[in-house]
Amino acid sequence: METNIWNTALEYLEKSRKTWWNNDYMEFLVEKVWKITEPVSIIDFGCGIGFLGELLLPLLPHGSTYTGIDIADKLLEQAKEAFQDTGYKTYFIQSDLNEYIPKERYDIAICQTVLQHIPDPIKILEKMKDSVKPDGMVICMELSRDVSGASLYIDGLDYSKMNLLGIEQKLRRNDLDRIGKDFEVGLKLPVYMEKVGLKNINTRVNDFIQYITPLNSDYREQLEAFMSGSYSKRMSTEERKKFVSNLINRGLTQQEAEHEFESMKKIMDYLHDNKENISLVWSNCMFISYGYNTEFKLSPKYKNKK
Repeated sequence: METNIWNTALEYLEKSRKTWWNNDYMEFLVEKVWKITEPVSIIDFGCGIGFLGELLLPLLPHGSTYTGIDIADKLLEQAKEAFQDTGYKTYFIQSDLNEYIPKERYDIAICQTVLQHIPDPIKILEKMKDSVKPDGMVICMELSRDVSGASLYIDGLDYSKMNLLGIEQKLRRNDLDRIGKDFEVGLKLPVYMEKVGLKNINTRVNDFIQYITPLNSDYREQLEAFMSGSYSKRMSTEERKKFVSNLINRGLTQQEAEHEFESMKKIMDYLHDNKENISLVWSNCMFISYGYNTEFKLSPKYKNKK
């Protein structure tokens, strides 16, 4: 089931990932923060279409290699195709991360927006740690939906007065209790890294802020990318019953569910009605946490915790 879900997300991944990074900030991380001056081997947990490989390899020293792991075969096919004429050394493994057993050691284990979809992110962090050499680095890039949800301005639509944040926070907390998926894991990763024994842990925030305006030459592409997720299609009144019922099943009251539907419908209708001339500002607020696989004594506050 999980394979099928991600195989159908190819178009969304291709569009949305193009609007997540300023290349110069990734270059800054590679050169000034992580100080990678020699060729490195990278393993990407939940690589999808190989986006991180495409972003990183041109910035890394010549001779660096990239290995991607993902459960979805169609995404891996797309990744292989993207790299086939580049001359970079790339390898791909089809596997469920929950079942994957590290067999080789790499210089860097990395992932992006993966742990939020996995009920036991610490288990995957442990595998990432086991995948790197002594003094190797683990890098995790994850969103905070609470933070990014508060970082949206749509010109002409008073989004803030809809009071959606509290309702959506409740939904995310309920989903964490129901299915174990934590969409706030980005904020917790430095602590989780400490728990699995990584050292010299630090964290940063991606500097990318998306400003969409008709004055930009790539306006249509940017707006389409922004709308490719939650705002990709209008919500009809016929869908109301199903949408509201689903939200109630996820723990909202009838009033909260109806308010969420009306608000989301208003946003989608506004975006679609004004897609020829709309301006908006949004930050994904991606947290970038990293630590090193060195000797480490467990903090006393975790000694009695399993």
